[in-house]
Amino acid sequence: MNTSKPFWLAGRLLAAAVVLTALAACQTRPEVRSQSAPNLDIARYATYGFMDKPSTDNAGYTTLTTRYLEEAVAREMASRGYTRSENPDLLINFNVATKDKIESRGPSVGVGYGGWGGWRHGYGWGVGVGSRDNIQNYTEGALTVDVVDRARNELVWSGTATARLTKKAQDKPQPAIEQAVDLIFAKYPKPEAQTAQLH
Repeated sequence: MNTSKPFWLAGRLLAAAVVLTALAACQTRPEVRSQSAPNLDIARYATYGFMDKPSTDNAGYTTLTTRYLEEAVAREMASRGYTRSENPDLLINFNVATKDKIESRGPSVGVGYGGWGGWRHGYGWGVGVGSRDNIQNYTEGALTVDVVDRARNELVWSGTATARLTKKAQDKPQPAIEQAVDLIFAKYPKPEAQTAQLH
C-alpha cells in the first residue's frame, strides 16, 4: 500500500494547525486607537498630574491597578519632557472596562497515528475533520487613558488599548498594563505632527 499521500496530507494539516495556533496567540497583543481634539496644540502644555479620584479607584481607595497605571504613565510623560506638578496643565484619568465575548473558531481538524482493521492490517496516519464549531468564551479588556486640559476642563487626547485578558495577565497585571500604556503612548501626538482624527 502506498502511504506517501496520507503522510503528506497529515504533514500539511499539522503545519496549518501550528500556524493557526501562532496567529491565535498574537491576538492577545492590544489593539490601540487614539483620538485628538480638533486643532490640538500639544506644545502649549508642559506639566501634568493625575485625577484625585480616577475611574480605577471606584472603591474609595488607591488600587494596585491605579498605582501601576500612574507609574507607567509617569514614565511616558517624563520621556516626552513633561514635569509632574500640583498645579498641572494636563490632568490624566484612567478607565478600565471588561466584556465577556464568544468566539467561534470553525471546524476542527485532528491528525493521529494508529492501527486499523486489527493488528495484522498495519498502522498509518489518520485525519479527521469535525463539522461542529469550536465555541470559546473569553473576556476582553479595554484600558483608556484620557488627557484633559485642566484650565478648560476639556478632553484633548484619548488612547484606548483593547485585548483579550489571558489568565497570565489577570494573575500578574503589571506587565500587561505597562505594555498597554507603552502602545497607547506610541500614538500620543507630537508637536510637529498634530492630528485631529480617529486612528
